[in-house]
Amino acid sequence: MKNQPDRIDSKEITVALLGNPNVGKTSIFNSLTGSRQVVANWPGVTVEKRAGVMRHHNHTIDVVDLPGTYTLGATSLDEKIARDFLVNEKPGVAIVIGDAVNLERSLYLLLQVLELRGDVVLVVNAVDEARKAGFEIDKNELSKQLGIPVVVTSAVTGEGIEELKNTLVKSTKSSSHVHYLFSDEVEAHLRDLSERIRGNPSLAGFDERWLSIKLLEKDYEVQKITGITLDYDFSVEIAETRYKYIKRILSTSVKGKEKIGWNFSEAIDHVMTHRFLGILIFLAIMYIVFQLTFTISGPLSIMIEELLGGLGRAFGGFIGVDWLRSLVVEGIIGGVGAVLVFVPNIFILFLALGILEETGYLPRAAFVIDRLMYSMKLSGRSFMSMLLGFGCNVSSIMSTRSISEPKERIVTILVSPFISCSAKLPVYVLIAGTFFGARAGVVIFFLYVLSIVITVLSALLINKLFFKGEPSTLIMELPRYRKPRLSSLILYTWNKGRHFLEKAGTIILGASVVIWFLSYFPTEGTGSFAAMIGKSLEPLFIPLGYTWEMITSLVFGIAAKEVIVSSLTTFFGNLSVSGSSLGAIRTLITPEIALSFLVFVLLYVPCMPTLAVIKNETGSYKYVFFSVFYSLTVAYTVALIVRVVGGFL
Repeated sequence: MKNQPDRIDSKEITVALLGNPNVGKTSIFNSLTGSRQVVANWPGVTVEKRAGVMRHHNHTIDVVDLPGTYTLGATSLDEKIARDFLVNEKPGVAIVIGDAVNLERSLYLLLQVLELRGDVVLVVNAVDEARKAGFEIDKNELSKQLGIPVVVTSAVTGEGIEELKNTLVKSTKSSSHVHYLFSDEVEAHLRDLSERIRGNPSLAGFDERWLSIKLLEKDYEVQKITGITLDYDFSVEIAETRYKYIKRILSTSVKGKEKIGWNFSEAIDHVMTHRFLGILIFLAIMYIVFQLTFTISGPLSIMIEELLGGLGRAFGGFIGVDWLRSLVVEGIIGGVGAVLVFVPNIFILFLALGILEETGYLPRAAFVIDRLMYSMKLSGRSFMSMLLGFGCNVSSIMSTRSISEPKERIVTILVSPFISCSAKLPVYVLIAGTFFGARAGVVIFFLYVLSIVITVLSALLINKLFFKGEPSTLIMELPRYRKPRLSSLILYTWNKGRHFLEKAGTIILGASVVIWFLSYFPTEGTGSFAAMIGKSLEPLFIPLGYTWEMITSLVFGIAAKEVIVSSLTTFFGNLSVSGSSLGAIRTLITPEIALSFLVFVLLYVPCMPTLAVIKNETGSYKYVFFSVFYSLTVAYTVALIVRVVGGFL
């Protein structure tokens, strides 16, 4: 398979990477695997899975990046995925990433992993930040206390990465588990439960003590597996014992000075997360992002445009058959090329979002917006899912699995398609550049703000009409501000942006050929099948003033929003996106109609992959039909308002 990293033999080691959110797990994963990464979904669930290959000293090791989690309780999907992988896939080594500045919380997850298995490596990350904060970590003492290898690293400076690779290569299967005891009463119950479990052949593949601990914690999944349900619950006492053990370990292995006053993150957060200033800062940052995306990418887009134009002229010069020349030049090069011109816009947008994520700003944006989201019966967790929609609505909807409140999750799924995804950006740039010139960046920012406003209003309406639910509580740890790593930014931008290129070579290529066929036969132009489609729907769009070419492009855009660009450039026969771009369309419609068209593109029916994932995530076609009907209604209404109001301005 293309882009699939080489698989290791069955004898080689598979490494599972675990850790709390915001401990630098992704940075460690990138340091270990570099560019040898692949993104897929976990079996049976539509949650993103990242795996990579580490090559070191003639060894090849699979590294699987498990979702960030605080426990192995399996109460959320992320916890369940992490635990199921450890229990069912039985990786050769488990790496637990800990935060050197706040090691206590990380060790709580580590102890739960050690209760399950002994072949574990602890990585204490951000040791450079710990030193600045006045902490001294004795990794040898920590290793002695825990009975496992301990490596201190800094994903920013690269410290300890080579040592970690060497440790993984040397790691072998171990049967030792964490050495600490609970109270006499708990231990007595554990012995009795272990005896019961030992007598069940179907549970032979599980660790008896781990299952027993989970039963005493009233773990529902383990109750189902074992068929054992207890009347008593020792979860609080077990948690207290873990924390006592952790404090004893840290008292001998970590030394630190007392904190005096605010640190840098806390000081700047008083401004960045301010109730009112925080929202203004968020809007200002997003405005700068979209202005830079449009401004910086302009010259690069022109270069790509000129290259494609030259390629089209070259092929057109030696292909003698009219229909074949039209297919190659206008259908394939014109259709796909019209989308490739906007590759710089897409990659620059993802680079900017990557910087915001790497610096630690995006979680703060969710915290700031949480108050507003609560009034809509949603939470900042919903906002984090919606933020992903700026990249792709499919990813946004998939990420709602982390929302525990079912009603909030459904509302988030239904309103997420209104967030303007990257696939719509080429349409914005094409039309805004044609009609609004130097003000194109402002128009694009307006569209993104409008997408947020419509999302907010839709959430209020849907909640009021159907659910009247209560939002789930947002519990979020704000990460420390960090300097973005160039290597991580490059990987982030490439992993996000390459899907745009893959679509250009598959879906958009196929759609461009279909569009060319429909626009060329039975006779080119107004007698084509494409014209018949548009003209049949034209009466519905008379109030909006759209031409049949615009209407037909909207129909094709349901497959993928980028196809709208391919359609328009095919119908109007012009590859250019600068200067007098799409000159023909400027003679047919006015700027207010052009802006109305952009609003319609923003709000109308989600693309087919998004509709498919709505069905998968909700398990019902009724939400798919609702999404189609509701989005069409909203798009038509708002676009008509923009057209009418624009006519008076």
